[in-house]
Amino acid sequence: MQHSRPANLYLACTPLQILNAAEARDRFHPDEDNFLVVFHSPRSAGKQARLAELADDAIDNRWTATWNLRLTRLSQLLFPFTARKLRQQIGQCQCLYTGGFQTQQRHLLHSIPHNQLVVFDGGAGVLQSAVNSWRSQGTRSRSLKRFIPGQNTSLPDLSKARFFTSYALDMPAESIVTNDYRMFRRLVSAKLPVRDEIVFLSQPLQRDLGLQLDVDATINAALKFHQASRCRYILHPRETNGPPNAEKLPYLAEFFGLREGYLPKAFVTWMSSVARSLPAIYGQPVSCFDIRPCMPPGTSSDYLRELQATYDDFAAAGAIILPQPAARHNSSITHPMPESSAA
Repeated sequence: MQHSRPANLYLACTPLQILNAAEARDRFHPDEDNFLVVFHSPRSAGKQARLAELADDAIDNRWTATWNLRLTRLSQLLFPFTARKLRQQIGQCQCLYTGGFQTQQRHLLHSIPHNQLVVFDGGAGVLQSAVNSWRSQGTRSRSLKRFIPGQNTSLPDLSKARFFTSYALDMPAESIVTNDYRMFRRLVSAKLPVRDEIVFLSQPLQRDLGLQLDVDATINAALKFHQASRCRYILHPRETNGPPNAEKLPYLAEFFGLREGYLPKAFVTWMSSVARSLPAIYGQPVSCFDIRPCMPPGTSSDYLRELQATYDDFAAAGAIILPQPAARHNSSITHPMPESSAA
């Protein structure tokens, strides 16, 4: 396909990746053809429906074209044919942006011709983990790429990539372009009023890491530190349980001030990527409770080093790192969630 203007392709599989793709589009390619491909996993229909809703909310009308690819078992098996059709419709790209390296994303990186690969953030530590995987797999294993006939699943050569990131990435400085959310920040047209509350942005740490954290003690510690009178507890899209009055936002956390019309005294989390994005957008540092002392025995030294690097990066960006309160006897990370809060 021939374009009258330069063309760029963006691959995303989470709402945050879509937001970062739009940031790159508006900052670097405002007058070009920009195509967005969003991948939707078939796992857990309810959670995927919520993620799809958030993703739809993050997709604006400034894309030349968008494709929503639902990855069922059949569509994954036939993905080389899908990739071929996309290549025919999109053609040669100036820049190919990706927010991750899942199987289908990797295949498109190899099958869609492009002049420059750019990798953007998909969450805390995601880019550095990808870089570490690329470095450790070696030249030989990079050639082991065909698990589905006609599908190339090897990691691309990241030494030739550029990185559009909010994080201090362990790559040469000349390959990094800092994402300071300058385009998104323009939407915040006026100074927002501050309410006497904290907004705690939760994460599914029990499910993902097996952590038993005392949420009540954590909330009380955050309220005391910030001298706030109430806490608005926001569940992660993949969470189903939380403390009483927990809620889910029908939009990305990055849209909080724009949607709610105010800011809290503080945004609080454990190790969410909001510690990087929210300060850039709203000019307010995020408080992070340090979970490293709570990690279960047997946690790999590599993962502990990644956690250390993540918290160091947050601190360098101005985050307030707070000690995680010790779990009380018989306490757990979650409570039944009221029906009115479940969405």
